[in-house]
Amino acid sequence: MKSIGILGVGQAGGNIAEIASALGFPTALINTNQRDGAVNTRVERKYFVPGYNGAGQDRSLGLRALQEHYREMIDFVNSSFKNIKLLLVAFSTDGGTGSGMSPLLIDLLIDQLPGVKVGAIAVIPERNVLAGNRINTAECIEELSKIEGLSSVFLVDNDQMRKMKPQSSKHEIYVSANHQTMEAISHLLKITKKSSFYGNFDETDLMNILETRGVTLISSAAITDAKTTSEVSTTVQLSWADSIFCPVETKGVIRAGLIYEGPENISKLINVPSIFEMVGEPLQLFEGTYISETDPTITTILAGLSFPTRRLSSLEESLEKNKERLQNLVNKEHTQKYESGISWASNLKLKKTERKSVSVTSKLNKYQK
Repeated sequence: MKSIGILGVGQAGGNIAEIASALGFPTALINTNQRDGAVNTRVERKYFVPGYNGAGQDRSLGLRALQEHYREMIDFVNSSFKNIKLLLVAFSTDGGTGSGMSPLLIDLLIDQLPGVKVGAIAVIPERNVLAGNRINTAECIEELSKIEGLSSVFLVDNDQMRKMKPQSSKHEIYVSANHQTMEAISHLLKITKKSSFYGNFDETDLMNILETRGVTLISSAAITDAKTTSEVSTTVQLSWADSIFCPVETKGVIRAGLIYEGPENISKLINVPSIFEMVGEPLQLFEGTYISETDPTITTILAGLSFPTRRLSSLEESLEKNKERLQNLVNKEHTQKYESGISWASNLKLKKTERKSVSVTSKLNKYQK
């Protein structure tokens, strides 16, 4: 798995890099808070921005840290990753360090890593996060979407994981989403090492797909119970909606991959135009067929998708609904004060009376009869 490197930025990115490292990916992390990165014991290469102790969900602090130390960070990344073809920068969009730093860092690395493409693994928060997190995500994704030369962007949707595991804690949601993301990418790399008489999906095919600018989705569908071509197509399409990535919202796939693993008789039910009917025929399709006695599965990769406007708008809707209240809260922070209504009472407070010293002779005369 030497061809794809994972650079974690911020706490969430570091946790993704930790999982990636366990799976054999070359990894490194950058953070403004050393305590966050200390738990990522499998990641050997770490850069902690001097003079910072976290960003406190403030994107401007993450951005400032990069602006002050971008040379050191670029040198760190160059020295941390050797002989890779694609670098995926992993981060959460709703925090401070990863969200604030990653878009500009990616933009810089695109021109500073010779022969290496740069993409992203960006985590989208659940719909019920608070206003500050929603604002961070909206700003971060907007910046990310405008980067020229950007390769695949994997939008890991914690809301999708919540639907699958509604009773799970936040920590369980994060860990599960991170694992599934890296395992999906790891599975593709493992497939590129396999051989087949029926058509190989090799590393060049994979890189052609992942170097595509836009949003990318990976999903696997078990088609054990499928009896018809229509059932196979429907099952694959449902896997796109049920993946850990933001669901597909519009047609328009630029490059795609389709890998079948299983018995030969089930492979005959695969109809490519039928599978891609919902998202449109891709410009290029890279296929692999691996006949075995395992349960039949179809793994698909969709690259060049548009950013999911409806999903991202769902984060912004509550901001619009509460626009006046939120603006009032900000104004209140700078204008609120308390004025006492009993200022007249200050005169009631006891005051020490000034007493002049009197001579003994005067006091004796005072009492003389």
